[in-house]
Amino acid sequence: MVSGMKKFFDSDADVLHQSGAYLERPRLHKLLKKAMGYPLVVVCAGAGYGKTRAVYSFLREYDAQTAWLQLSERDNVAARFWENYVRMISSVVPEAGALLAEIGFPESDEAFAQYSAMMREAAALPQRRIRVFDDCHLLSNPAVLRLFERLANNTIPLNMTKILIARSVPDFNLIDLMQRGCVYTIHEEALCFTEDEITAYFSHLKLSATRQDIRNIYDDTQGWAFAVNLIGRSLIKERKYERYALDAVKKNIFRLMEAEIFQTVSEPLWRFLLRLSLIDHLDASLMYTLAKNDTLIKEMESLNSYIRYDFHMDSYLIHHLLLDYLRQKQDLLAEEEKRETYRVAGVWCDANGYHMDALSYYEKSGDYNAITRKIASFNVQMPPDMARYTLELFERAPDDVKSLNQLFPGLHIRLKINLGQLNEETIALARSYAEEYETRPDSPENNRALFNIYAHWALLHLLRCTCTDVYDFDVYYKKMGEYFDKNPFKTIGTYKIIPIIAWISLVGTNRAGAQEEYIAAVSCSIPDASNMGSGCFIGLDDLARGELCFLRGEFDGAEQYLKQAYDKACTCDQYVTQNRALVYLMQIAFFQGDFASANSLLRAMEALLSGKDYGIRYTIYDIAYGFYHLALGQPELAPEWLKGDFSPYAHPSFIENYGNRAKAHYHYQTRQYSALLAFIENGMEQQTILFGTIELKVLQALSFYQLKRRVDAIAALAEAYHLAEPNKVIALFIQHAKDMRTLTAAALKDATCPIPKRWLEDINRKSSAYAKRKAKMLSEYRLTNNFEEGISLTEREIVILKDLSQGLSRTEIAASRNISVNTVKMVISIIYDKLYVASLPDAIRVAVDRKII
Repeated sequence: MVSGMKKFFDSDADVLHQSGAYLERPRLHKLLKKAMGYPLVVVCAGAGYGKTRAVYSFLREYDAQTAWLQLSERDNVAARFWENYVRMISSVVPEAGALLAEIGFPESDEAFAQYSAMMREAAALPQRRIRVFDDCHLLSNPAVLRLFERLANNTIPLNMTKILIARSVPDFNLIDLMQRGCVYTIHEEALCFTEDEITAYFSHLKLSATRQDIRNIYDDTQGWAFAVNLIGRSLIKERKYERYALDAVKKNIFRLMEAEIFQTVSEPLWRFLLRLSLIDHLDASLMYTLAKNDTLIKEMESLNSYIRYDFHMDSYLIHHLLLDYLRQKQDLLAEEEKRETYRVAGVWCDANGYHMDALSYYEKSGDYNAITRKIASFNVQMPPDMARYTLELFERAPDDVKSLNQLFPGLHIRLKINLGQLNEETIALARSYAEEYETRPDSPENNRALFNIYAHWALLHLLRCTCTDVYDFDVYYKKMGEYFDKNPFKTIGTYKIIPIIAWISLVGTNRAGAQEEYIAAVSCSIPDASNMGSGCFIGLDDLARGELCFLRGEFDGAEQYLKQAYDKACTCDQYVTQNRALVYLMQIAFFQGDFASANSLLRAMEALLSGKDYGIRYTIYDIAYGFYHLALGQPELAPEWLKGDFSPYAHPSFIENYGNRAKAHYHYQTRQYSALLAFIENGMEQQTILFGTIELKVLQALSFYQLKRRVDAIAALAEAYHLAEPNKVIALFIQHAKDMRTLTAAALKDATCPIPKRWLEDINRKSSAYAKRKAKMLSEYRLTNNFEEGISLTEREIVILKDLSQGLSRTEIAASRNISVNTVKMVISIIYDKLYVASLPDAIRVAVDRKII
């Protein structure tokens, strides 16, 4: 994580436009300062107790990097909550905000692991950090509450305090934190004014009140801040406290507000306040846009008891009770006023990255053209919760929108693809849209609609290749191109980057020749698919050929195709194609024992992170970084989120399954065989891409063998062989080096093994050769990076290595040490692994150099 975090409250400027009516309360400041020693602070009290004001006033003077999130009922939409949370983090740590936006709402354990990994990196930074969540009681969505619970219980980093402000105790489990003494709670009693504070407040207002008046006020209000404030304002006019005034407060607070606001402010301001009650974002720039003049804003600022300006957040905060009052009066607004307010708010949210709010406001304003343009700008692999929300919005759209909006049909198909609905029902939907629009008179608008329909119909057929073994998606891309050629236009509503990440080939069958048919269809699709903007699909055919050559062990041919794919993708900023080409080139470098080249390729992938239009750059780089360290036998250095549970995915080509690939290898290297086998057995039916199936079958066979389930291991290896042989796939076997060498050796000795001996011998030989190159490379790598101090041999291993260095044979060592020859061989294999060598001379040299013997 890039450092350079800036302090949030770092200005000497006055944060509030106030009349001096607010009383600083040293007692509360002292209480909150003590609370800052805890990872979680809960400020819980009813309306009008000054919770927000007390925390805000304290943090103005407290030396910490602070970010504040004002929650609303609309934050019960998970994606909307996450957008607001990301904006809060971005306000103080822009780099972290970009990463969190890419992670998406962390509903899964994997995504939360990514979030936690970021927090662990932030723990190294020295500055104290405060995160404030105001109005937590408004949250009710179980998914949001569960995330909030996890955020609250996550005590990393140690130099961070989270403050939760709520009218009632938040509805999530804090028992563990409480038992560990990690929660500091501030209740109503602490926030209530004491008699001395009431006296000080009236003195602050330059009001005279007798000691009996103070006692009466305290008895009547019990120190309730809102009531004390209203009584103070009443005394400014009346100059004498009458106890019936509190009864009026208790019976009808809104009546007092009406007397103070409705009967005194101008009609334009009154209507402006009613419009503000329709929306949640009160950013200063949005307020000025809605007001259209500074005079209205200045008049509004005079209501400083109920409305305050936050200098650092550059937004206005309106007291909850005033908002409640205004919302009861919204029916006084004309429908056109409401629609215009929602329209302006939607445009502002759209421009400022509040995607979910933009969609909601656009829907309320009836602007479905804006809705479709907004959804069209999203990546094809948008988070599932966002896809569900937008699909629901689409399906409740008026019929005239569905029939007249040129983007609507294609986007409707795309949203179903986002959710993995690649079934006949979606095919029928695409066909019905195409048939309807093809019967309409020819026009630019109609051609654009058909362009979008066929673009997403083609994508639907492309993703279905895994189960159909039919490669006709190029026909649909050609139809798409025909409508583009009729009158070229700026493409909207299609995808900018390839949605194919986990594997490039989407072939599901092991039929010989199917891979070539798929690649040929990709090649035929490129001229038309590139019309979708940003050169989508450029270089994809070379990338698929490179992948196939690599998996066949044809490394020279693979390098040529992969470099061609990379160069072509660079011309049009197709970052995913560039990254995947670099990953395969890095794997080839590892197969060749060339660590320097592998390291250089990783740096090239890191450089791609600067691509601002590369929406999934952090996640895809994390996965590549994980494969890099897994290839070096350093699973502990893989990103934390790749060490967690496997993720659900809508299609096996999507990025979630790419992460699963890295997790599977991590589980194998860290000997978590049971969890890995469970994932393989439970998910094999969904893993419909041939190469993915072979990879998992290989890991299944190796895991069985490590668990001493020899019969099961050879059976799984045979299944992998039968899947791989028609297309001559071997790299997925030999990449496991010594483990595959051991397994194939056992299979060669098994008379019942159905795998041809020639194939087993070939894989055994190639695995052995790779094991030697890998051992040499790892030895050089560890020496270069000073990792040798972590190597230690047991007493038995040292004794046997000394015997070997003195020229004793394995048989002689077995006899002299009273152990079997097989035991000696096993110990020697362990020695080689620990020293990262492949031969006895190298083992002796390394052991002598490091003074082990």
